[in-house]
Amino acid sequence: MTERDESNNCKASATTVQLTLPDLIVTAVTNPPATAVAGGIFKVTDTVKNQGAVAAPSSMLRYYLSTDQQRGGGDVLLGGGRSVSSMSAGKTSSGNANVTIPAGTPPGSYYLLSCADDLSVVPELNETNNCLASASTVVVQ
Repeated sequence: MTERDESNNCKASATTVQLTLPDLIVTAVTNPPATAVAGGIFKVTDTVKNQGAVAAPSSMLRYYLSTDQQRGGGDVLLGGGRSVSSMSAGKTSSGNANVTIPAGTPPGSYYLLSCADDLSVVPELNETNNCLASASTVVVQ
């Protein structure tokens, strides 16, 4: 349908709307033991932070062994993980988990990676900053 005045069909709101999401990062992770064996268990302590401007729903941290300090396809998923309750903006959650090195893990030197929201259930501002590597490595024998 043709209108007499096509320029008066919209009106702006009086206030702005901020569209944002949570952003989960790991800010600290303990170093693994110096040596371990496939099938062995060790304790991990870490801290995750919601650096976004809105609350994040509950999520899960999972842990990996990696030959470098970046999360990649060849990394070894460790048994065990840690649940993180919903977090308000700017809040942190510290905790620990006992993790198991899978039987059959190739011998070698690995960094420990702690990865927030590893199951990708939380839509985030940045989905690429969720993992933090330990400063030292564990030698799996």
